[in-house]
Formats: sequence, structure tokens, C-alpha cells
Amino acid sequence: MGTALSALAHSSEPAAKSRKIVIERTGERYEWRLIQAPMPTIGDGQVLVRVHAISLNRGDLSRLERQNFDDAAKTPVSDAAGEVVAIGRSVKNVRRGDRVTNTYFRNWLDGPYHERYLDAVYGWTIEGVAAEYIALDARAVVPIAEHLNYNEAATLPTTAVTAWNAVIGRAATQKGDVVLVQGTGGVSTFALQFAVAAGARVIVTSSSDEKLAHAVALGAKDGINYRKEPEWSKGVLRLTEGRGADLVLDVVGKSTLAQSVDSLADEGTLSIIGGITGYDGSLSAWGILKKSASAQGIFVGSRADYLRMNEFMLRHRLHPLVDRTYPIEQYADALQAMASGNFMGKIVLTF
Repeated sequence: MGTALSALAHSSEPAAKSRKIVIERTGERYEWRLIQAPMPTIGDGQVLVRVHAISLNRGDLSRLERQNFDDAAKTPVSDAAGEVVAIGRSVKNVRRGDRVTNTYFRNWLDGPYHERYLDAVYGWTIEGVAAEYIALDARAVVPIAEHLNYNEAATLPTTAVTAWNAVIGRAATQKGDVVLVQGTGGVSTFALQFAVAAGARVIVTSSSDEKLAHAVALGAKDGINYRKEPEWSKGVLRLTEGRGADLVLDVVGKSTLAQSVDSLADEGTLSIIGGITGYDGSLSAWGILKKSASAQGIFVGSRADYLRMNEFMLRHRLHPLVDRTYPIEQYADALQAMASGNFMGKIVLTF
């Protein structure tokens, strides 16, 4: 197919340029700008999506902090939701007007994970989706569930699929299980919702009594303020009468791994998801062995995982928790809010 503009001649989207965020080197630093860019060109197997909303992840901060972009301008952000406005000639299963999101991994469609999938991650190893129009491979889009709006759907590709795999896809959480969730950010809030929907008892840790109260309102059974109770693993054992948690989701990393292991029940599972305090921590071999427990890494998931998660969310009528929404022009404010940690769930920007 030629340019996307020829396809747009048959739609209501005649714009010749679109807004997009780019990250550029400025001296020794990397900074972002909102620019006017040419419309993307789509190939035979691609679709053009008019983006309505994007959501932020902690990785969008690290892109600026760790200086891991090259000298060419790159577009950040891994999660977008929008409407298909043009399709390539060989696209069969996507139509104009479809409401879709992208997947996190462009090439992980189904089956087991392979490290090679890291070569095509939107907003990290390939161009991201913080643009008004984006060209996506048709196989890397997922339909939006009918009960979700664009802002809600934009929160799903990274954090929701990660939480889904940790709680349901890989752990098969069921009624009566005890699930320990660290914090109230994106992955943690989704994990709370999925576990509650599965009938599990959820314990949440946070430094904020207000956030813990909100977590209880979302269905958590108990909350532990780790500032008031630094050895929170003892609190988990106390609340469960010595049993511990069947599933522990560790999103913090280095500083919490030891207590996460101490919180496990016999034959429990530790899902390692994030590394807010670093990825170079250590696990107690005896702590795992004496409980006959398991530890696993969760790295988002495949397109097939995403589709299964969508079915679960539709069946249980689950809605993502969007804490606040900004227009794209306030990208700096959204990043600042993300860095502050003073939010629950997800932060969304709209075009």
C-alpha cells in the first residue's frame, strides 16, 4: 500500500501531520518534545491507528533517567488505544473503525516466551506509541472489550497483561487462595482486581493508609502500612494465622525480595515483576527450599494472553482504575505525577 494519506482519503481523517512525543539528546541529557510529524506510512500488513489515549509506565521515566536512547529522536510509551482509520492490502482480520490497542511485544503472538521478543518492544526497542497516528502490524493489535472506553483500554497492554499472567495465567489463582500485592500502582491494582474476581483473599502493602483504604474498597481483605510495620512479612503471617500467602507479587525488587520470601505459604509462588529499587537483589535459597516454594519472572505476556485477559475482564465487568488524565500537551505534568508515586492505578494522556 502507498502512503496512509491515500487510505485516509476515504475516511474522516484528512490530517497531513500528526502530533507526537519524541525524546532527543540535549548535551548530556535526554529530553522530550511534542512535535508535528508527517503522517506514518503503512505497509501491506499494517494498520493506521488514530490514537485517542496513551498510558504511562515507570519505564517512561527510566528512558529519560538512564540515557538509553541513541542520538536519533525516538517516540516513547508502550500503551495506546485508538481507532483503526486505514488498513494495508493484505490485512484480513482488522477493519476500519475497529477500536484497538497495541500489544507490548510486537512479535510475541502465543506460546512460550523467548528473549528475542525483546528486540521489538514498543516504546523501548522500537518506536513507541505516543503519537496521534501510529502504524502497527495488524498482528500486534487487540480489540478493545465492549465495556471499556479508550482511556481505560490504554492502560492494558503492559501492566494489565503483566498482572493477569502473574495472578491468573501462570498462577491459576482460585477461590480461597491468599494473594499478597505490593503497593497500589498499575500492576498492583490490576492484580488486586483479578485476584478478587477469582475469589482470592488479597493483602495489600502500602506506605499510605489512604491508599490502603482505597484498596479495601476495591476488594482487598487486609492492608499493611509498611512504614508503621517495617517487617511487614510478620504482618502477613499474623493476618493469615501463620499460613502466609499462596502468591506474592514483588514489584519492588532488591529491597523487598527477602520479606517476600518470608511471606510465602508452603508451596507458594513468588512472582517477580518489577525492580523499583533495583534488579540485583538476592533470593534466599533456604527460604524457598524449606517451603517447597517456587519463584518465577513475569514479563508482560503474549497477544494470546491479552485476549484471554480481555475475556476475563468482560466476564467480570472489570474496569481499570484511572487515577488521573492529562491532555498530551501536559506530558511533563503526567511524568511528574508518575515520579511522585502519589497516585493509584494508572495515569493516562489523551489526544
